[in-house]
Amino acid sequence: MATFMLQSPPVTAVLLAGGGGSRLYPLNASGTPKVLLPVANRPLLSFPLRMLEESGVADVFVVCEGDMAAQAVRAWLANGYTGGLKVEVVRVAEGLPPVDALRAVLDRVTTHNFVLLSGDVVAEASLRVQLLTHYVREAAMTALFGRRKVLATQETKPGRAPKNVDYVGLTDGDRLALYVHSPDAVKHLLLPPSFLRRFPDIKIRTDLVDMQVYVFHTATLKAVLAANEKIKRLEEQLVPHMIRYQLKPHRSVGAEEAASLAAARSSGSGGGSDGLGGLEGSLADLSLSGMSGSSSAATGAAAAAGQRAEWYCCAYLAPEGSFCQRANTLQGFADVNRDVITPQNAPRVLFDEPNPRFENFVAGSVTVGTRANVSPATMVGPDSCLEERASVKRSVVGAGCHLGAGTKVVNSVLMDDVRTGPNCAIHNCVLSAGCVLGEGARLRDCQLAPGYAVPAGAELTEEVLPPPVLRD
Repeated sequence: MATFMLQSPPVTAVLLAGGGGSRLYPLNASGTPKVLLPVANRPLLSFPLRMLEESGVADVFVVCEGDMAAQAVRAWLANGYTGGLKVEVVRVAEGLPPVDALRAVLDRVTTHNFVLLSGDVVAEASLRVQLLTHYVREAAMTALFGRRKVLATQETKPGRAPKNVDYVGLTDGDRLALYVHSPDAVKHLLLPPSFLRRFPDIKIRTDLVDMQVYVFHTATLKAVLAANEKIKRLEEQLVPHMIRYQLKPHRSVGAEEAASLAAARSSGSGGGSDGLGGLEGSLADLSLSGMSGSSSAATGAAAAAGQRAEWYCCAYLAPEGSFCQRANTLQGFADVNRDVITPQNAPRVLFDEPNPRFENFVAGSVTVGTRANVSPATMVGPDSCLEERASVKRSVVGAGCHLGAGTKVVNSVLMDDVRTGPNCAIHNCVLSAGCVLGEGARLRDCQLAPGYAVPAGAELTEEVLPPPVLRD
């Protein structure tokens, strides 16, 4: 039996860091880019960067919207990042749609395949395995899907269509035959007979979530974006487009462009094995095949190259039970912070072990008063102080925080330098850096902007509190 040595080809990554991120407002109201907001008391950006580093990616373009975000990310990379990636920050205009932000840097991507990912993903799923799946399948696109924490059926009343669901159609094990991202309820999902004849064994799932971690064949994606300038969004437009036209690519990129790419592959100038030696054919380069029957040049080139007459869009499912979440909403941000520090997840995602006796993370410089309590699955940052009878449960407390006597914090995230008076109660909240709570203040299900001051005795429920308006 022959044995093959498999070497990973070079791969570039494009990380979409965005800017302020309106969906995380008011947490970033002071101008902090969303990717520098803290998860487990470290910048959110550190998680996708480590994911890339572990996969063998060497070069990364971090695309930021606006000067403020770009400068802040550059400063953190210079002073706080300790990884080994070669990272370049690329500034694009604020408010630029994600695909246009990708277009701004795509010409600089020279590897045959590249990784595109969002800056808000926190996952232990192996990008290296996703890349290998992409090569072996000779895929045009391979997308990472996590699993919903709560099934759609459990969040929906009987007889009603669920909201905010990804409809993912899989066939042949991992082939993506259908993808519909729907923030609203879809009452009818219509599949034409021709589709069902082509994919008779399709399974449509609603328990999967697009994590916005993709591997693309570079030449294929460049051709798609050049021919379809109206594509602006990732999960709403680009991903469905790639899947929809995988059987007839000429309808996406045009017969002439398809023929040109197929001819380039046939001549060897558009592909090559990229170091995946010993395997029959090329695993790193794709066929832009599936050309129109009316285009003899395209069909002939594809046939000459010995390629199948279609693209292959692939789904890589995160292993069952693995940590795979996004901090792209207020609720998602809070959930990631709380979930990542549990004794089960912390060693796998943070690569850090909690205190073996108390199953929590308490920095050595924390001051803990008499009868103060820090429960398991809790993190307290350095130089914080818990006065007597203060209690913290299933929460993340940043550096330099001060909790007054008798204060209780449950299922919450407190960023750096939050201060509370005595006998405060904080349940299911996110308090940005520098917030101040007066004595006896009680908060439940609230999100506070940086520096927000809550008066003594206030009782607030389900409030999103922006920064105060400064008057002359």
